[in-house]
Amino acid sequence: MGLLARLALIWRVGGAPEGALTGGSDAPAYILLGNAIAHGKGLTYVGQPTALRAPLYPLMLGFLDRSFGSYSLLIMRFVQFIAAVLTAFFCAETAAQLWGQNSKWTTFAFTLVMPTLLFFTPQILTETFTACFVSLFLYFLVQARSKESWMPLVAMGTCAGILMLLRFNAIFLPLVIVCAAFQTPIRSISTRRAIVPLVVAAVIVCPWVIRNAIVFHGGILYSSQTGLTALQGVLSPAGRTQPWESNTWKRAGWWLSDIETDNPIRLQFPSEVELNRQAKYQAYLAWKSEGFHAFRLLTKKVCYFWLSTDQLLETASFPRSQRILRAAGVFFYWGTLAVAILGWLRLRTAAARIANLLLLYCIAATVLHLPFTMNTRLRVPLIDPILCILVGGELSAVFVGAGVFTPKPESQDRSEPLYDLTTPDR
Repeated sequence: MGLLARLALIWRVGGAPEGALTGGSDAPAYILLGNAIAHGKGLTYVGQPTALRAPLYPLMLGFLDRSFGSYSLLIMRFVQFIAAVLTAFFCAETAAQLWGQNSKWTTFAFTLVMPTLLFFTPQILTETFTACFVSLFLYFLVQARSKESWMPLVAMGTCAGILMLLRFNAIFLPLVIVCAAFQTPIRSISTRRAIVPLVVAAVIVCPWVIRNAIVFHGGILYSSQTGLTALQGVLSPAGRTQPWESNTWKRAGWWLSDIETDNPIRLQFPSEVELNRQAKYQAYLAWKSEGFHAFRLLTKKVCYFWLSTDQLLETASFPRSQRILRAAGVFFYWGTLAVAILGWLRLRTAAARIANLLLLYCIAATVLHLPFTMNTRLRVPLIDPILCILVGGELSAVFVGAGVFTPKPESQDRSEPLYDLTTPDR
């Protein structure tokens, strides 16, 4: 069902810029950057260098544009279809490490039908690839805590570096790597185990940082969207950017639609260094004016992020059919979250270190977003693979207890699970 739904969505949109079921997205910006790269102009708008978008996805679009021309977006959607299947596979393999082989195909199937992950397959956005590498990161995270080998740590560093070039909000991953690498009692080898993956990630990200340091003369190193997303995090915290809020969006004196264009109007604006500085100052003033009301705002944003309330409360500009469909997805997600919490509690009884690392990952991702916009789209690629893994384990335990699955002897498993599902009452 999950595979057929994805293929149906791809067939529906074909090579169109906008994906199915979307109410507007960042796809045009990525497509413009891909076209600029394909024509040898680099990561620019009207010849002006930009760091508003992480570079890896536009580079992929540029390569496909050069290779397949007008079919490039259709090819990208099929590549994302493969990435979605790999996401399910990596989640299944991670679940097998944690819970045993009984949980593998349950997790695989559940990940494929997860509505939030399914939605992004036909979109020309970074979410599908991000979810894929997050699921791979989680696979090696579990390995790193259960094995002494250096390979999982190096692989985690590689995944983290790639993710930081896919999504700027993956910058919290080095913290997770350090916590996964350190072992008690702390010895010199623990330090080396933490440093090596960080060096690997830094080597991958380094060309992007050097490029920015050169083209922006040191004014920007990683992202030029920090100020604007911080301002939007106060004025339009769900990031839904409804049409009637246009004056609010431009409180910094500019908005993404002014900058992410090949229209010569872009030349009327200064460098992104100055634009980001303006937005940061306005964000500071906006947050300062909130005072104690900031706590209520942060609570609302956490609900957007973890409960997907933005998909219920911030979709007034969408057609009624889309609002109903998104609401149904939210209700499915609430059930998923509840079962995932039960799965985490079950995991914590047998593999507390892994469970605590997953909790740290979720807390770090949440805290990172607090000053900025928070919504379902930002959560999905970073968090939902974890939920699928936990749900797969919990469902498998229920199936074993109910006699739906016959527990396999441990000798039949290709690796010893951290949690033994052959004892349902454990």
